[in-house]
Amino acid sequence: MDLQTQFNNLVKRHHWWCSEDTVVVAVSTGVDSMTLLHMLENLPENRPNIVVAYVDHQLRQASQQETRFIQRYCQQNNLALAQATWPKQQHPVNGIEAAARKFRYAFFRRVLVQYQSEILLTAHHGDDLAETMIMKLVRGGQLSSLIGIKQKRPFASATIIRPLLEFSKHELHDFAVMQHLQWFEDETNRSLKIERNRIRHQVLPLLKQENPQILKHVYDYSSQIKRVIATVDDLVKPIVDRVATVQAESASVDLSQLVDYSNDVRLSIFEYLIQQQLGIHNVSQRQLRELSQLSVASDHPQGELYLEHGWRALRRYDQLIITKNLKNHRLESEIPSEFMVVLDRWYSVGNGVQFGVFKKLESIQNEKVSCLVLSKDDFPLIARYGRSADRIRLKDGGHQKLRRLLINAKVPNELRHQTIVLATNQGDIVSVIGLKTAAIDPLKVGEPYFLLERANNNLSERKGIN
Repeated sequence: MDLQTQFNNLVKRHHWWCSEDTVVVAVSTGVDSMTLLHMLENLPENRPNIVVAYVDHQLRQASQQETRFIQRYCQQNNLALAQATWPKQQHPVNGIEAAARKFRYAFFRRVLVQYQSEILLTAHHGDDLAETMIMKLVRGGQLSSLIGIKQKRPFASATIIRPLLEFSKHELHDFAVMQHLQWFEDETNRSLKIERNRIRHQVLPLLKQENPQILKHVYDYSSQIKRVIATVDDLVKPIVDRVATVQAESASVDLSQLVDYSNDVRLSIFEYLIQQQLGIHNVSQRQLRELSQLSVASDHPQGELYLEHGWRALRRYDQLIITKNLKNHRLESEIPSEFMVVLDRWYSVGNGVQFGVFKKLESIQNEKVSCLVLSKDDFPLIARYGRSADRIRLKDGGHQKLRRLLINAKVPNELRHQTIVLATNQGDIVSVIGLKTAAIDPLKVGEPYFLLERANNNLSERKGIN
């Protein structure tokens, strides 16, 4: 079966387009893209409307000749041509390949919009796939990178399709010779200074000698990896949706729901959350393992782990926060550092928490009510941020340090410095707002007052608070 027939059957099998569709074909005038263009033109059925997208990168002396060639070719074959030139003055000193690709694909986006097309075709073939997978193996990274080159993937509002991945470079070249096609060679493809070229000319030929079917095996492996990753993602996504709350630049995970999962499943959960939901790439397997260990470490209920690109993970007891902007998870204070508390009025202290000290109880709804015994010397009452030396009276007559109280309440480290205490004029702590009220000294002489607290999330219900 000749290559054209194989290509025809491939297109028919995948139903990538119909004859009414417009496809944009990335053409470089190399043998691969010229062969793809020729086979598209010769489809016996479902031949789409073809738009040739060509970029003159001005990197070779032959670029002007190539430009004239593709212009003449499209004119002779009644094909629409969209072309662009990458001016030399825009060429960077370093990273010219990446910059050229960026310019090229930005141009492709514009062409897709201009011709109202949803399909971009490129001429990547089986050798390209093998070279890419070998490069990924050498560099290391995520399993998903070993897919290499996807046959079909989203691109802007369109789709990139690579219909030649199942064919070898040798097959394409032989077909082009047989069909008397004209193309241009890129001399930079011979330079061994480029990693891909070293793999192309030195590594891959040895593998082909070991097994002539290497490209087919590589394609099969790529397809299997893609299928396995898609299956795992389908299984993991419902778990992530259940245990995690994801926002624009943060995610919060309920760790109590992960305790029954194996370490491997937890790794898959975090990997999906980080890569698919938050879009954090290049997170290493070591970092994922550390994140999994952090999430279950019983001897370290709090901890931090720095990830890539300014992201970090914070373990706060049964909550794991992955964030780029820590302020999203901080309690933003609405009060000055210290103020006098006037009786019979409400005060807001941030995070939806309000309190007030009242002489009498009137209508009570969802407020938490605590009784205080205060003498004249206790006034005025002062609300302020907690201090390391602060202690609060317990029912047994002993005292508990504020630090221990906050640990028992599982208050995250970054919130502790914003804890509000209510103190008497003599400095005695009568309440840690939202957490605990001091026990009444049975020997104290004074009048009864009522501390009322209300909050969207009642902090006093935290584990460890009596």
